[in-house]
Amino acid sequence: MLAALLGVAPSAQAAPPLVAKDFSKPAIVILGYGLKDNGTMRPILYTRVLTGLAVAQMFPQSPVIVTGGNPHNGRTEAGEMRKTLRVLGLPDDRIIVEDRANSTVQNAQFSVPLARDAGTSGIILVTSSSHQDRADGNFADAGGNVLATVSFPDSNPKTNVTQFVRDVLSPFVAVT
Repeated sequence: MLAALLGVAPSAQAAPPLVAKDFSKPAIVILGYGLKDNGTMRPILYTRVLTGLAVAQMFPQSPVIVTGGNPHNGRTEAGEMRKTLRVLGLPDDRIIVEDRANSTVQNAQFSVPLARDAGTSGIILVTSSSHQDRADGNFADAGGNVLATVSFPDSNPKTNVTQFVRDVLSPFVAVT
């Protein structure tokens, strides 16, 4: 009816298929974001860590992989994320540090094997909305079983709304 009111032909689209995903033991992978020159975290990275911690609390059986190299002042993104998670109460034995990656492609290439070695059922990515599409693609290309991506708004409102809808739907349907 809306299509008729707008004077456009309706398009036939099938609903996305339901997807069975195994959330029994997902790896929670928190993607890095460049450090400040003094080696401390930028607000976007701190928000990713807080988001990852919230997801980790929902999956207490799951490891948390922090990924990111790019050292500044002798510190890496992964190292700073690990320290922050520890201060916030996440047990050290749940944290896997990947501190060699210098790009999202390398985050994926280095983290996917770590998730497999930890015996996980797939990966929940934690990133920012403007980074989500690229991260999802890079992890899929690296052979990762991406169960869902949790992102938070960090760019224009249209991207944020689109990514929020994808976040909500992704555990239940194949979102393309």
